[in-house]
Amino acid sequence: MKRSKIFKIIVLVTVLSLAFIIPTLSMAKTPKKPAAGMYFRLVTHGGNDPFWAVVQKGMRDASDLLGCRADIDLCGGNLALQQKRFAEAVAMRPDGIALVINDDKAWDKPVSDAIKKGINVIGINNDDSKGAAGNARLCYIGQDDRRAGYVIARRLFAVAKRKGWYMGNLKVAAAVEVPGANYGNFRSEGIRKAMKEFGINSKLDIIDAGGLEMTTVESRITSYLIAHPNTKVLFGLGGICTDRLTSALKNAGKRPGQVVAGGFDTAPGTLSGLKTGYVEATVDQQQYLQGYFAIMTLYLMKKYGFAPNIDTGGYLVDKNNISTIQKYSPMHIR
Repeated sequence: MKRSKIFKIIVLVTVLSLAFIIPTLSMAKTPKKPAAGMYFRLVTHGGNDPFWAVVQKGMRDASDLLGCRADIDLCGGNLALQQKRFAEAVAMRPDGIALVINDDKAWDKPVSDAIKKGINVIGINNDDSKGAAGNARLCYIGQDDRRAGYVIARRLFAVAKRKGWYMGNLKVAAAVEVPGANYGNFRSEGIRKAMKEFGINSKLDIIDAGGLEMTTVESRITSYLIAHPNTKVLFGLGGICTDRLTSALKNAGKRPGQVVAGGFDTAPGTLSGLKTGYVEATVDQQQYLQGYFAIMTLYLMKKYGFAPNIDTGGYLVDKNNISTIQKYSPMHIR
């Protein structure tokens, strides 16, 4: 055999060997991620807004880390649509569902039925008012809304008292995106508890902010302030309402501190309000953790049967401690 032919055969064998060995080595260097092949679903009442963008970021980061697939339903405060999306999720037989339980009755049977079918269902962001005693969900990840309402109310009422305002008939209002939803009801309970402690005998006015669309929310709060110029303390019961407090106060001709305002979450408009003095404080429920821990918990539940209850929030943020949040807010982490 000629030397040139032998050389060509050697080259061909080498190439074929490398074609087999290199992918094999590559596969060996890339271990299978722990949740590969699993699928999880988050079914929420949320909308396409800054708050839920952070929840989605947490969900995606956990999914990427574990190697699973995950989707989120944003139903814009429409309970009927949310129920439909939950039924669709159950029909897909996922490895777990994280559900915003924003109604004490609507979710009892659907959750119980899903669990009987072998689908793990956990609560996130909103829980039944009686917790596990009221709904069969396997655990809850989110903020204690009653405590959060109480914490922010005590802060705002303390500021009002230092200003020398008469507390007995103090005009107090709270704007909510979805009237009747559990989060607003629970936070209002906390506010009313603080009102009693501060000797505030007036009732808490609830402002229907008209849903999750930001311009509508701003318009509704502005209209209320113009119609009730004696309002002294103003809460946003949700992240969108709190985000719009500053613009609504400006629209109504109010100066910083003329109305003591605060609420929940750390959306961009809220951070701006804290810096300019229109917003006194807000409660950070760290919603990134709700998306992140939802995936982590569903994975650990599927694999090992863990069912942890995780309190993600209830921490006051004001102009003195917003630097970390400002850093991570553009990344949809805070």
